[in-house]
Amino acid sequence: MKIHDVKQNAIIKLRKFLNQLGIRNKKVFAVGFNKSGTTSLHALFTTMKRPSYHGIQWRDCDNHKLLKTYDCFSDGIPKDIVKLDRLFPDSKYILQVRDLDTWVYSRLAHIERGKKNLKYETKLEWDNTEYAIKAWIKKRNDHHLFVLSYFFERPSDLLIINFIRDNSAAEKISKFLNYNGKIDKPKKNVNPNKEPLLKHTEMLLNCIAELNIPEHELKYDIYCPSINKTKTHFNFPFDSSSFNKNKNP
Repeated sequence: MKIHDVKQNAIIKLRKFLNQLGIRNKKVFAVGFNKSGTTSLHALFTTMKRPSYHGIQWRDCDNHKLLKTYDCFSDGIPKDIVKLDRLFPDSKYILQVRDLDTWVYSRLAHIERGKKNLKYETKLEWDNTEYAIKAWIKKRNDHHLFVLSYFFERPSDLLIINFIRDNSAAEKISKFLNYNGKIDKPKKNVNPNKEPLLKHTEMLLNCIAELNIPEHELKYDIYCPSINKTKTHFNFPFDSSSFNKNKNP
């Protein structure tokens, strides 16, 4: 093991110990969906020498021991952001987003790979079906709009980032978390430009037709305005490209 890695692991171990003692209490919650660069985010947090948990056990927001031990959390959306905000004041939130079409294709491919293992479990809304895809799109809209609304008057606590599309994502995250060291964007563990299977494209097109979503909204990474029925949200940007380089909405 390299000296750098030994030092990094020692610092992370010390910080976890201090967290358990309650000396350190500020957290970083990645509150976007999986298949949106969460593995790379986890690698980035680790490079920053921050104890990082990448998995599903934190999502219900009830595992206080786990939440207390680590600094950073990723891989799926939490059940109760309001509760996390109350438990860990002055924490930071990252809403990692991804273009709708590649996000859906990545999820479908992930499920199909999992199904090759006969022990892989699917559910009604977690399967490679059109029913599941439509549920994902609606849930994505609702969740992203909730996050935008919740932090509307606290823009300094939220960073919205398309980790896959934005080449300066690591730099923006580093600045957001006040990290002074040099940091590079981790290599992507998937190829977002990989051609999707024809059947997946056909399924997605069928779904957006049923939901009355025009095809150009497949490239929006925050939400689909065509199915947003809440007028108070009309001024929220539907794509992260609308943001000022240094500002969030």
